[in-house]
Amino acid sequence: MNRKIQTLILSLFIFSATSFAQSYDKKFGIEINGGLKEYHGDLGSALYFKNSPDYQGIGGAFGIYLNPSFDANLYGSTGDVGFYKMEYNERLAETVRVGFRSRVLQGMLGVTYKFANGYLLAEDARFKPFLRAGWGVTQSISKFTEYSVLPDYSQNRTWISSAWNAGGGFKFGLTDALDLVVSEQLNYTFDDNFDAAPWSIAGARLNVAQEGNKPLHDMFLYHSIGFAYNFGSNGASYKIKDSDDDGISDDFDVCPNTPEGYEVDTAGCPLDNDKDGIVNEEDKCPNVKGVAAFDGCPDSDGDGIADAEDKCPDVPGLAAFAGCPDSDKDGIQDSEDKCPLKSGSKEGEGCPDSDGDGVYDHKDVCPANPGAATNKGCPEIKEEVKEQIALAAKGIYFESGRDMIKAESFASLDQLSKILQEYDKAKVTIEGHTDSQGEADANQALSQKRADAVKRYLTSHGISAARMTAIGYGQSQPLVDNSTAAGRALNRRVDFKLVY
Repeated sequence: MNRKIQTLILSLFIFSATSFAQSYDKKFGIEINGGLKEYHGDLGSALYFKNSPDYQGIGGAFGIYLNPSFDANLYGSTGDVGFYKMEYNERLAETVRVGFRSRVLQGMLGVTYKFANGYLLAEDARFKPFLRAGWGVTQSISKFTEYSVLPDYSQNRTWISSAWNAGGGFKFGLTDALDLVVSEQLNYTFDDNFDAAPWSIAGARLNVAQEGNKPLHDMFLYHSIGFAYNFGSNGASYKIKDSDDDGISDDFDVCPNTPEGYEVDTAGCPLDNDKDGIVNEEDKCPNVKGVAAFDGCPDSDGDGIADAEDKCPDVPGLAAFAGCPDSDKDGIQDSEDKCPLKSGSKEGEGCPDSDGDGVYDHKDVCPANPGAATNKGCPEIKEEVKEQIALAAKGIYFESGRDMIKAESFASLDQLSKILQEYDKAKVTIEGHTDSQGEADANQALSQKRADAVKRYLTSHGISAARMTAIGYGQSQPLVDNSTAAGRALNRRVDFKLVY
């Protein structure tokens, strides 16, 4: 009886437990594999290399394609499963090796679920993970060594039982017909014997009064790697209907009338990468969302001019200016218009001459007051005003050797403030000067401080600091010779210059 069952199981194991790589074009697959087997049971556990030993095994399978998601498999494996540990034997008064080694032979009938089924992953994907489960028979031929429960207890036994296994893994396509397959299986037997340690013996060892075997206890893992060869073809009578010949069966094709040559997605519909409603083959800009009016290319600003031809693609414009705007509608596009929000003329580069002085606004510092072109469109500073400025400047006095303005200077500074308010477009340069007494560096620093002090005073009286520049020249620009006291007095001064 044992010989017949053994022959049956050996005939099964030539087919791999993970042969699932079949497809519609290649319905059959044969695999061989090899790997390691790890035990878990009454004696202990070696799962996931928790303990040694790990014994080698070999396996094989025959698979049949059922549909894109499922294959049927006839498979099996053979190899040793074992477990050993060292224990102290009181009778022998020494540490002995305790455990077993069993030759386990399995045959299974199972089903494999394929993730590369056209829904989760493409059927022709190179990487194809899977899950699998099966039911069959297991034969074990066990040798059990010193167990130290009963005197000289040992046994050799052969046992046959039903079993199930479950596992998963992946295949990696090497060629159209050959796959590398990596898998892991959990094998569970419906008895408690292949480790030669029935529950009653384990119970005696643990001083537990229990008769008979405890079922569903012995199991092992099989880590394997192998190669699957896929073969076979379908006759015309088995041809799946694919009206548009896009590789998707009409049963699953949402768009069964796709034009020939169109790239399709897993549902059989033409691809539209940019999701603009225009399929890739009809879209001149397949990766940028566009509009049908421009064959799928964008018009970002919605001005009726395609971005590819629009020089201003982010701002609505006119066709006359290649998509660029003319905000003031003066016939000059904004990019060339110096005054894009005020209607002007071509002579004025798009700007008007608001005060009619012949200086266009973009060059006119005083666009609301007529002036001379030589003065940037601003009125000339009258000679009497210049004289007033010069006179007021002479009335500015400082504490000796310091930058503190004397109170007697305030009237002159207030007069300067009024002049600057009248000529509000003019800018002023405040120049500080000293005589040649003392060190040049010290004079330079003092002149700068005094110019800054005047600027602060004018700022506090309503003159914008942005209009004023304070510069200290020290003793470098004397008006007269410094050899006399009178000359040195003239050289200690603050000058004002108004410019546009």
